[in-house]
Amino acid sequence: MRANLLAGKLKQAYLELEGSNLNLRHLQENRGRYLKMLEFILPVPFSAKILDIGCGFCYLTKFLKLQQLDVVGIDFFYGNIPAVRCEKNGIPFFHLNIEVDDFPFGKDVFDVILFGEVLEHLNYSPITSLKKIRKALKKGGKLIITTPNALSLINVFKLLAGHNLYPDLKRFCQEPIYYKGKSFFYRHNRLYTIKELRELTSQSGFKILSSGFIRQGIYKKDLPKKVVLKSLIFPLLLAFPQFRDFLWVVAEKR
Repeated sequence: MRANLLAGKLKQAYLELEGSNLNLRHLQENRGRYLKMLEFILPVPFSAKILDIGCGFCYLTKFLKLQQLDVVGIDFFYGNIPAVRCEKNGIPFFHLNIEVDDFPFGKDVFDVILFGEVLEHLNYSPITSLKKIRKALKKGGKLIITTPNALSLINVFKLLAGHNLYPDLKRFCQEPIYYKGKSFFYRHNRLYTIKELRELTSQSGFKILSSGFIRQGIYKKDLPKKVVLKSLIFPLLLAFPQFRDFLWVVAEKR
């Protein structure tokens, strides 16, 4: 019941941002990931301060704002979309790259920091970015990470079929995005296993509270063959959660 209620409110956030251009694919495929993050966020009091790193199209950021929570957004990609959407909704926003830019916050500022689907885009050691996050968290503050699973069933199938998990050589060599003289990419630069994700988080000064796996949702308007294939895979993922699409970790600042 609670999940359905949250899903309804999440759809409201999508509708208010997108209007008639509602991105149903994104909503249906990422519903489970967002609901898992909200499971850990919403027990916080209204006085809590939340930072959403990689807020993107601001769906989750908007949802938190609708709950009258004090939320701040950070992103580097998607042009001016995150800045415009945050500004329209009264959400402070900072355009920066967490790997190379200084954090515009002091110490012990946030009660919760979200790091959803960012880790896989980093070019350098994630520990540097995680230590910046740790500094900005209050003592006992929570860090919530989600990232694609290197050992997801679809990735295992790709490797068995002889395909690389990363972009083909043409894309790899010809699609750089330059930022302050350094090359960054929209693509996934490194995927992680649950063991690696836990190790990175611990090495960065956090205490692991919990971790696990999330299934990706099915977009009902996909090609019938694709929907059927995903439906057949779902029972396997119930039996073997380690092959699900996303990883999550909740950690606390020590």
